[in-house]
Amino acid sequence: MGKRAGKKQYYAGAKRGKFQKKMLSEGMAGFLITCNMREREAVQESYNLFNEYADKIVGPEIRKAVTDREAEGSSNGKEPEKDSNKDKDDSEEESDDDIDAAMDKEKEQILQVVNTAREERRFNRIDSGAKNCIFIKTTLQDPCEIVKHIVEDASVHKKQKSRYILRLIPVIGTCKSHDKNITELVETKLEQIMKPGEEISYCVIYKCRNNNQVKQHEILELINQSVHKLNPSAKIELKAPQVCIYVEIIRNIFCLGVARDFFKHKKYNLQEMSKEDDQKEVKTDDDNPAPDTDKKDVPSAIKETEESKAEGCTDENKDATLAKSDIKVPDTKDEEDNNIADH
Repeated sequence: MGKRAGKKQYYAGAKRGKFQKKMLSEGMAGFLITCNMREREAVQESYNLFNEYADKIVGPEIRKAVTDREAEGSSNGKEPEKDSNKDKDDSEEESDDDIDAAMDKEKEQILQVVNTAREERRFNRIDSGAKNCIFIKTTLQDPCEIVKHIVEDASVHKKQKSRYILRLIPVIGTCKSHDKNITELVETKLEQIMKPGEEISYCVIYKCRNNNQVKQHEILELINQSVHKLNPSAKIELKAPQVCIYVEIIRNIFCLGVARDFFKHKKYNLQEMSKEDDQKEVKTDDDNPAPDTDKKDVPSAIKETEESKAEGCTDENKDATLAKSDIKVPDTKDEEDNNIADH
């Protein structure tokens, strides 16, 4: 009876949602990625791209979860001996119900090991709660460095770094969409950027997904107030700001991102950067002498057609005048000769 009850509890927990994906919550840092109905491909592409640049900047990934696991002790053969002795002593005294409880504990430990292995990797996907919007959590301190190198390589070296990723934005921190939480997060995360005494131009970009309670003007006022507290000499500029504060609210989570030279780099859209280079190549081809000669030939051809039409019209008029002269204007000498012959 104990075994059956344990199985029922296990499957009931699965139905309740214990094994669902992790949702976006406060206290995270990572990357916001937008795509076009190809989320799986975009996630794989982002893993490859982030690991490539992280290996160059930080170094290869080293998993620290191995030292903290109790499962390793069992592989070495030290701790499992102690646990086996305890289990033997307990098994002699405990009943069948206690054995089922021990099995449930082992299952929980296995699930904890799996979850820690997922969390302690450098990049992990987390469900954002919105379509075509992916959030990838990172354990790195500054996600802006990786995005900076990716954007510079895409714009300078003219290489298409993505096929499914549309826009890539670094997220410094997240919190719940309440006034107090937002002010605290902005003041703590923007201290190093908005230093007092420095003349900095900034701009705020606001986006909201799956939330109707939050109002745009209230959040913009909060951000501007906190920025002016940190640096009163900071100025708002909409065309070409040095720093762009990117705000995106997904459900009830406030995401704070920072991007430098945002409009210069086509709003951090990797595909737009590659398209810009293609358009430049097309323009250089148009500036070659071949299309210019074609453009010069067009008016000359028009002139030739007009002249040909004019000449054709003059020839027809000449023929018509000749025909009319043949019919209506007879020779006077011939008429006189005929009249003389009649007489």
